[in-house]
Amino acid sequence: MKKLMIVSLFLICTITGNTQTARDLFTKSDVKITWLGIDFSHVKLIGDFSQLCSTPETKVHQVPLYFKKWNHVIIAEPKKFNIAWMLRKDSVLFDIDMLMDINDKANLESIETSRCPSYSAENMKEFIGQYNLDGGEGIGVFFIAECLNKNIHEGTFHFVAINMKTKEILLHERLSGEPSGFGLRNYWANSVYQVIKQIDRKYYYKWQKESLK
Repeated sequence: MKKLMIVSLFLICTITGNTQTARDLFTKSDVKITWLGIDFSHVKLIGDFSQLCSTPETKVHQVPLYFKKWNHVIIAEPKKFNIAWMLRKDSVLFDIDMLMDINDKANLESIETSRCPSYSAENMKEFIGQYNLDGGEGIGVFFIAECLNKNIHEGTFHFVAINMKTKEILLHERLSGEPSGFGLRNYWANSVYQVIKQIDRKYYYKWQKESLK
């Protein structure tokens, strides 16, 4: 009987630990929140990106380099790209290595296109299913880049929050930001900043309200 009770308690604790919801992102201060970075492995480039993709050789070398730069700017400029503030947290852990590795291995052959792919929730599940999250705990938050459209001056990203143990999507929103600034790094990094501002000023409250229903 004692063994049965111990097993039952273990199962209850295990199930409880794995059943995080979007509500936890807004109400539990003790939940571990980790910023995983920006997944550029499925991004499409629309318009004139000759600076990046003038030849197959420059594409192979330049594109992954800028994937790194657009991820590192968030770490290098924490006051501007304030992920913790965006989520109303005192602090957020950073662990971008997994997505940096995925970005390095991205297939660049069809990265240039004429229209945005408009990824669905099912696409998100498919992309996240390829992530290596062994040992992950709490909630992982990140962006999946959909397209950088130079023709209409718009960067489109998906904000995603997941249960790190199960890869279950807890929250997903498709957002767009206007790029600006000098240099390729700063220009598109500012589209990320605009998305962060939108979440801070509008979507956080929308998601919080929905999660507490």
